[in-house]
Amino acid sequence: MSVFGGDSWAREAQHRKRRVDDLVVEGLDASSYRKLSSGKFACLVCPGAPVLDSALMLSMHCKGSRHHVALSRLKERELKKKDEIDKRIALSDCTVNTGTSTSILNRIKSRPLIEQTRKAVSEVLDKGNTRQDVHNNGHSGKTCGNLHGNQPKQSKEHRHLQKKVKNYIQKK
Repeated sequence: MSVFGGDSWAREAQHRKRRVDDLVVEGLDASSYRKLSSGKFACLVCPGAPVLDSALMLSMHCKGSRHHVALSRLKERELKKKDEIDKRIALSDCTVNTGTSTSILNRIKSRPLIEQTRKAVSEVLDKGNTRQDVHNNGHSGKTCGNLHGNQPKQSKEHRHLQKKVKNYIQKK
């Protein structure tokens, strides 16, 4: 009688095969292959990405000389890329260090335009929201003088912020 119940040994045999496949694949580097939806395996190291039918075929492929050559070439390419990146970082650090201290301070002090604009807009909107809350207490917008062309007086802070934004835009 089967462990899974019934007289069929097919399920148990399939389970044993799956466990053996898992053990075979366990010793391999997971980044060197991909399991496809069909249950087959594709080698990601070798050129052409050969598709292999089973885990046993994959393990035999990974032990082969062509796979080892492809793996060494891949590692060599990765090392070259890493060295190139390190060189570029070193060169960029040198150019920053050779610059004058004032230019470095200017870079640190300067902010992106978007960030400055966002701050100015949020300040204006915050001040405008508090003014609107005070303005809207007790009556609707229809009875307000805005319909007749009478604009409410702007606060000193609001005018000051508008002036700051206008000056900032003119500078840029």
